[in-house]
Amino acid sequence: MQAPAAAAVPPCYRFDVLTLFPGLFESLRRESLIGKAIAAGRIDLAVHDWRAFAMDRHHTVDDAPFGGGAGMVLKPEPIAACLAAVCVGRPAGIRTVLLSPAGARFDQRRAEQYAEAGGLVLLCGRYEGFDARIEDLCDEVLSLGDFVLQGGEVAAMAVVEAVARLLPGVVGNAASLSAESHADGLVEHPHYTRPRQWQGRDVPAVLLSGDHAAIVRWRRAQSLARTARWRPDLLASAPLSPDDRAQLAGLSAAPVVDEMTTGLAKPTESG
Repeated sequence: MQAPAAAAVPPCYRFDVLTLFPGLFESLRRESLIGKAIAAGRIDLAVHDWRAFAMDRHHTVDDAPFGGGAGMVLKPEPIAACLAAVCVGRPAGIRTVLLSPAGARFDQRRAEQYAEAGGLVLLCGRYEGFDARIEDLCDEVLSLGDFVLQGGEVAAMAVVEAVARLLPGVVGNAASLSAESHADGLVEHPHYTRPRQWQGRDVPAVLLSGDHAAIVRWRRAQSLARTARWRPDLLASAPLSPDDRAQLAGLSAAPVVDEMTTGLAKPTESG
């Protein structure tokens, strides 16, 4: 009798992070979902200190900006040398991403695109940022949002986690990925667990009814209402059915109800 074929093992997805502070990534490599995925061989997270590629004995990686101004600018030579070393022998399809508050905003769609790529190289900025000529060596410039951090390390960690959890075998229950916030362009519905009553507030009765069709309808309605309240900007691009649009049209006429009954916060004067 022929032995059954072995199950296909998903290829290991590799993240390369270029940074001046590699120690910041040590806990990420050991803990929680990322640590488990590394231990299981699902992903590899390699962290590179480009100071090791500096051109002088003082390992200088920054210099004053031409034209004057405050702060220091990251020199191009050590970063380019580090990037070249990292990319040697890497397969086609990897994305090289420079992290900067000037970049395009990171979102779930982009995380999904990165998960389909052959790998990801992330460059973490510091000080006043990179010499602009480094941008020519990257596929794109990316930002977490319209704010400024001390450096790109926190942003890189966010990107690594957002992408890693989409990869095969990383999240235990892969079905949960399809029902999260932003998976369908909307904010996710509210969740409840035991106890059924807490501080005088009850879990919504529909969730205890056993009527799965009613639960699905309730969750969709809550998702739409939460999105309309907290992230109305998402509605312009979300895939909405005629029933969804009818639900949204009726929200302005809906009575104010307790947030623990519907999963929604009560409106305020400014809300």
